[in-house]
Amino acid sequence: MAERVLLKRLRRELVEAERDAARELPGWRPKAGPPFPVSAVALYAQLEEMLALWGELRRQPLERHAERFVTAAWTLKDVLGHLATWATEFRREVETVASGGSFDYVIPFALNVMGPNEWNAREAQAQRPVPLAEILDQFERETRRLQDLVLTLPPPALYGEAELPLAPSGDPSQLWRGNIAQIVLGKCSHDLHHLGRIRDWMRRLTR
Repeated sequence: MAERVLLKRLRRELVEAERDAARELPGWRPKAGPPFPVSAVALYAQLEEMLALWGELRRQPLERHAERFVTAAWTLKDVLGHLATWATEFRREVETVASGGSFDYVIPFALNVMGPNEWNAREAQAQRPVPLAEILDQFERETRRLQDLVLTLPPPALYGEAELPLAPSGDPSQLWRGNIAQIVLGKCSHDLHHLGRIRDWMRRLTR
């Protein structure tokens, strides 16, 4: 019951926020990303969907299958650790941009079809000694921190262009210029991709 009430409130606030954005920014469009400004409430709601999917996943027998391989190189625990690592990274990027800060590191091949293999491998290695319960908590904690932060930001902050540590071509001097809304939407897309793969893999195990 409480969840239905929350969803109704979020939908109502989403409609109101988008109407307000249209009134405050007539004819305005971001240089890149979605064709219409995505409100903070809409971004919050998408992150809430990721948390709901994560909650469903946590009800599965993850400990039992943690060391089984989901891919040729990564176990289930590795993939979950990957999601937790990126949850922290996305939150860190949004926090840095929102505060007007800059980055002193680069993630080569991020946003590229090749993927940031070296960065991912290094982070996966660091996560392997961490207990699974801590990894699961990390994803949830960082996603909620990102939610809380997003709700404090007005449209100009969500769509102000910034230089991010992502280097799609692999060249550290060619950083991606984007905005907070794109980072949040990128996290949701990233989470959905991996959560879908885990869900399908778990289903195959129980056939």
